[in-house]
Amino acid sequence: NRMKQEGKTVIMTTHKLKEVMFASDHISVMRKGKMIATMAKSETSERDLAQLMVGQESVTARTVVREKPLDIPMLVVSGLNAYADQGRKVLDGLHFDVKAGEIVGVAGVSGNGQKELAEVLTGLRSWKDGDIQFDGLSLRNGSIRGAIEQGIAHVPESRMKSGLAGSLGAVDNLLFKTYRSPERSSFGLLRTEKNRNWSQKLVELFDVKTPGIDAPVHHLSGGNQQKLLFAREVDLDPKLMIAVHPTQGLDVGATAGVHDLLEGLRKKGRSVLLISEDLDELLQLSDRIMVMYGGRIVGNMAREEANREYIGMLMAGSEEEDAG
Repeated sequence: NRMKQEGKTVIMTTHKLKEVMFASDHISVMRKGKMIATMAKSETSERDLAQLMVGQESVTARTVVREKPLDIPMLVVSGLNAYADQGRKVLDGLHFDVKAGEIVGVAGVSGNGQKELAEVLTGLRSWKDGDIQFDGLSLRNGSIRGAIEQGIAHVPESRMKSGLAGSLGAVDNLLFKTYRSPERSSFGLLRTEKNRNWSQKLVELFDVKTPGIDAPVHHLSGGNQQKLLFAREVDLDPKLMIAVHPTQGLDVGATAGVHDLLEGLRKKGRSVLLISEDLDELLQLSDRIMVMYGGRIVGNMAREEANREYIGMLMAGSEEEDAG
């Protein structure tokens, strides 16, 4: 706005509709390399822009009909403490559970323990004190393979840093967690033709746009990289999906696809721990929302009881509730 007041011209490229409607005077929409429309801000709305962007009904106004979660605790965390590599406490006495068929959202400003929580639950980080029960069994401390074998899937915060190997194709990336299984290998040798057919089916099922299953995945768009990552994790038929900022950097269409995948897991009775800084996403998808601040859970509420202002205050550490 200051640059505009100084007489300068600003061109802003973004897929965030609220950002567009807040800052722009005129808006142009591109889809698949073509300019679809140009209009003054006063002539359009978020819903109209979303339809133009994805070529279908807006995903921003859809209503989700959901059943009540099963009263079966899938994940139970008690008195969990964990420390950063430098010795600083990053998780401080966490107590919470996630039921079967439930999406639990985790809100918080980045750096308040959400990343470390995901790492602990997926075996990437060991914990100091506390207990984690998953599907009635104790979760092994710091065991990545143990988490995978017990049925925990993980979509990490950075898909290209922690989720996918950019120089490899779809086949290798899809095999990362299952190459030891009898379906994927025999006597230590990969079942090449069978694995390629399986990979092609997954690419088609999850609508991953790629030049071919051998094309390096760093050539794919962010949305297609994320769909490939979800294809691998969902194909494991997990009991618990831990998704960290799963729609970060994605356009409206790709975001809707990710949301559908998470809703699909919920409908199958699976559990989802959704870690996100997008309050719209959390309020739309979650059955329950926890708020983290300073490594602690400072709020735990049903979605019907949640509101943006209160969650924002908890995220800023301005007040806390007894999270139980």
